[in-house]
Amino acid sequence: MKHVWTKALAGAAVMTMLGLSGCVLENGDLVVSELVCVTLTESQTTGTFSTFAVVDDFQEALERKLKENGSSKRQVKSIHMVSATFKTLTVTPHDWNVTGDIDIARQDVPGGAYEDGPATLVAFDNQSLLALRGKPTDADLLADGVLVVNRALEALLADEDPRLVLLVENETVSPTPSESDPMGFSLLICVQFQMVVEKGNNK
Repeated sequence: MKHVWTKALAGAAVMTMLGLSGCVLENGDLVVSELVCVTLTESQTTGTFSTFAVVDDFQEALERKLKENGSSKRQVKSIHMVSATFKTLTVTPHDWNVTGDIDIARQDVPGGAYEDGPATLVAFDNQSLLALRGKPTDADLLADGVLVVNRALEALLADEDPRLVLLVENETVSPTPSESDPMGFSLLICVQFQMVVEKGNNK
C-alpha cells in the first residue's frame, strides 16, 4: 500500500519551516532552504512508456547555500525534503492526460546498482499536462519516495555525493499518442530541501 504524505501533512511542514527560511530561531539556529530542479523532455508515440531524469547536484546546492550563510556541513543539525513541484514548460501538439508514477532511486554510479529505492514519489491519475503550466504545482508526495530523498540528503552530511534518478513509469495517456500524433512535453521537476544550521560554531 502506498502511504501518501498528504498536502495537509506536507503543508504543515512547509508552513512551519518555509516561513522561517533564512531566519534565525530563538536558540540561534538558522533555517535555510534550497531548490534542486531537473527538466524532463520527452516525445512519445505510445501511452505506456518508461523514462528517467538524473538529479546529481544536491551536493553543489548544499555547499553553495552553506557558503552563502557562512556555515559548514558540521553545523547542519538536520536536513530533509519539504516539497516537490511540477511545471510543464511545453506541451505539443495539444493537451494530454497522463496516468502513471514517478519513482525515485539513489544510483551513485551511472548504470550501476541502486543504493536505495526505487520507491514511488508521486502518482498521477488522469493529470492534464496543460493544467501544470504557469505557477509550479505542489505535488502530493508518497512517504516511501520522500524517505529515499531524505536518506540521500543525510548522506551529504557524511561527505557522500548521492545521485538520484527520477524514473517515470507511465501507464496510459488520453488520447493515445501515435506515430501520426506524437506526444511532446517538457516537465520541470523541483525538489525543495531544508536544513537547520547551528550558528556560532563554524569549524
